[in-house]
Amino acid sequence: MTLLSLISFFSVAQVASTPTAAQLKQFQSLPKAQQAALAKQFGIDVDAIQGGFGGTNTQEFETVRPEEQYLPNSNNFNDADNSNTFNEFSGSDYWSDPNVLKPFGYEMFERLQDAFLPEGSIPIPSDYIVGPGDSFTVSFFGKESSEHIVTINNDGEIIIPGLDPLNVGGLQYSELKLFIANTVQTKMIGIKSAVTLANLRGIQVYVVGDVKKPGAYYLSSLSTITNALFISGGPNEVGSLRNIQLRRAGKNIATLDLYKMFSNGDISQDSRLQQGDVVFVNAIDQQVSINGEIRRPAIYEVFPNETLAELVEMAGGLNVNAYPKYAVLARFGENYQRDIQRINLNDKKITNQKLKNGDVLTVLPVSERLGQVVNIAGAVSRPSTYGWSEGITLSDLVVNKNDLMEITDLNYGLILSQAKTGNYKVTQFKPKDVLKGKAQVLNPGDLVVFLSRYDDKTFLNGSTNDDQNQGTENSQRFSSNNDSDLSDKEKKELEELREYKKIKDEDNLKALDELKSLEGLKEFNYIYKIQNGTLFEKQSALLATKLLSRDALIKPIVKLLSNSSNSGQMVPIISLTGQVRFPGIYPISDNTTLVDIVLAGGGLKESANMVKGEISRVIADDRKVLSVRHINFDLMAALSGVEGKDLIVKPKDVINVFRQANWNENRKVKISGEVKYPGEYTVNQGEKLSEVLIRAGGITGLADVKSAFFTRESLRELEKKQARDTARSLSKELALKSISSSSVSSVNIGEVQALVSQLTIIEGVGRLIIDLPKIINDKSFDVVVEDGDELIIPSVRNEVNVMGEVQVATSHLYTEKWDMYDYIKSSGGLGAQSDEDRIYIVRSNGLVDAPDTGWFSSRSELKIGPGDTIVVPLDAGYVDQLTLWEKATSIFYQLTVSLAALNSF
Repeated sequence: MTLLSLISFFSVAQVASTPTAAQLKQFQSLPKAQQAALAKQFGIDVDAIQGGFGGTNTQEFETVRPEEQYLPNSNNFNDADNSNTFNEFSGSDYWSDPNVLKPFGYEMFERLQDAFLPEGSIPIPSDYIVGPGDSFTVSFFGKESSEHIVTINNDGEIIIPGLDPLNVGGLQYSELKLFIANTVQTKMIGIKSAVTLANLRGIQVYVVGDVKKPGAYYLSSLSTITNALFISGGPNEVGSLRNIQLRRAGKNIATLDLYKMFSNGDISQDSRLQQGDVVFVNAIDQQVSINGEIRRPAIYEVFPNETLAELVEMAGGLNVNAYPKYAVLARFGENYQRDIQRINLNDKKITNQKLKNGDVLTVLPVSERLGQVVNIAGAVSRPSTYGWSEGITLSDLVVNKNDLMEITDLNYGLILSQAKTGNYKVTQFKPKDVLKGKAQVLNPGDLVVFLSRYDDKTFLNGSTNDDQNQGTENSQRFSSNNDSDLSDKEKKELEELREYKKIKDEDNLKALDELKSLEGLKEFNYIYKIQNGTLFEKQSALLATKLLSRDALIKPIVKLLSNSSNSGQMVPIISLTGQVRFPGIYPISDNTTLVDIVLAGGGLKESANMVKGEISRVIADDRKVLSVRHINFDLMAALSGVEGKDLIVKPKDVINVFRQANWNENRKVKISGEVKYPGEYTVNQGEKLSEVLIRAGGITGLADVKSAFFTRESLRELEKKQARDTARSLSKELALKSISSSSVSSVNIGEVQALVSQLTIIEGVGRLIIDLPKIINDKSFDVVVEDGDELIIPSVRNEVNVMGEVQVATSHLYTEKWDMYDYIKSSGGLGAQSDEDRIYIVRSNGLVDAPDTGWFSSRSELKIGPGDTIVVPLDAGYVDQLTLWEKATSIFYQLTVSLAALNSF
């Protein structure tokens, strides 16, 4: 009734009558493609129909493919129908996870559906069966020319003007063209015809079974089984990809195996659909898994008669790294527990066995252990793996200096070998002997390590010790930022130094970036990678050793020796300390000597004691009781080759190279002020201040020896530490006071915090109180100088300083008759927060005098001399009784007075 009503509707439309609302609603409920086909058959404008014939659109109707209505961007597409929430392996996260073994083939349906739709412009195959709804263009030419569009009606007939109705239903497209041509030629004299397809009919098919969106679909008549599957979203998680049936009139007429299409490109089973066909997706019957060294590891659907060999073929075959002689097959046994079988995939008898549901085949990789090779690592031009042959020596691999680096230590290298017992041993060699052609025979599997002659700090800074010394010297020379104070030559040198530093900084940044990319080379165990990594990881690890420092190269060797030693056997390592360039733990062999260990440590420092050193050795007696024995050695004799002096070291020895007696690289004292030859003097250990004064030419006639100012670096550091400790204690005291309701209101937190801040930034002065006149005249008062000491002898001074809590802190000319109170009075008198009872005097020689200011005090105690400083401290109780306030202010003022005195010189 609906179809008849619509035909009536279109007939009415052709005579420009207005359709009823019911007829319009029926038409709009049809799919777009079916609307278009009906409208074109009757020559009606679809836009005009949908607009109630109220529009003015007269454009020619454009063909719309029926499948487009099911695409995600179609207006008729129901987003809810596209939901795959019930599919356990839907979503991009699932398909992008490389650690999840996925069912093969289902990801194809996660892609765009329109990629698998039939294209409307493709050539029509000659075996295409025409039927109701197909439209053709029939062109006449000859004595008359015309063109007609005809459509096959429901009776299978077409009506061509000038001819009787022709029954063409069920003909192939090629037969249709021949039939029309013959009919026209026979019944229309002098006229020939040509037939082309104008518009394909639509067909309705059903996609059911285990699919994501089952239902009826209106498709193009050229559609195939796969087109219908992709429109419906494909099989769901239990739907088969290999048992998809095409049913027509209740019979199975074809079966589609999508594996053949996806893997081999075989589309021979992809049959074309017809009106009323049913595409039925069966449930999966059997599944097996294959993973490991296979090209397409996945879960595969299999038939009962398929074999292991066919499974490997489905998965694309074995990878290059696969080891076919050893694959693992896990299969359910009779008790429903998995049995593990080792199978050889090269054995056809084994691979021809049938697969069973739930089988899991794992293809293992080949061993990454290399056969007859030698590894060369460390400070060489090309660290890599080299082939081994009988009798090969290290000189065959390292031929000349171009094979080494600038930083290579030519006196120390190691060969790590593994014995048949599995234990490791090391052999020490000299790379410079290798360059001379000295034969060092290598064994298969040996690891040859060349080391850097720089430590971690030097290596990371990208500069040698000479570079560092030069940089330090030049930075001292050009510490001033004022270039105008320099000569033309010095300016040129300064510019060269800046350019040199710029290049070095850029090199350092590049080196640090390389280190970061290797995840911290100091902890990089390259030996583990060489022994256990893949081929590419082995090569990467060897290349990385080129950037490793000496310590980072040796640590993994020591760790390997420690972990591979036999129970109860001492690990063949020693500890080297003292005056060598690289103290640390070093591996040894059975015949390693004292000189070998010195070379392992990078050689001796200048401060090394050449005649006395010590070996601390662990000795076990017959009862296995351990004791330590100390053995002295003579390095000079050992290095000179004196027989019996180059001792053989033993495992767990601690070798200590002593420092030379009285050695100090930078013991200097500075004397300035009123001496004849002021400057910096290098001193010996135990040298006294009076002796240095004599070397400086003695004091001048303008010197005020009583006011000499002597500072010591160690005391300066102590003062800084004391100030910071006081600051921390004061902060803690303030915190406790601030939470106390009884005192918080009386504490000026801002003032205390300001004091704490000042204490944390105070630089110590380090003044040591001396009596220089006594030192000059009496040797018993002399002072032994230390590195960093400084003596300042000022000129005769004639002022008195007043500091602290007075109205105006200032300095006054010395007046012989004045006492302490006279100077305070001349400074405006005491301040409101002054503590009169604790006024003290810092004498010109640095001594602190706290006179008695009571009623019975002696006037002589208040006597002031030239160069003295009067300090009036702050009354801590005026603010609050903070227990540390007094201590803090005392330190602060003492340091201030000392600095003021120093600046006045």
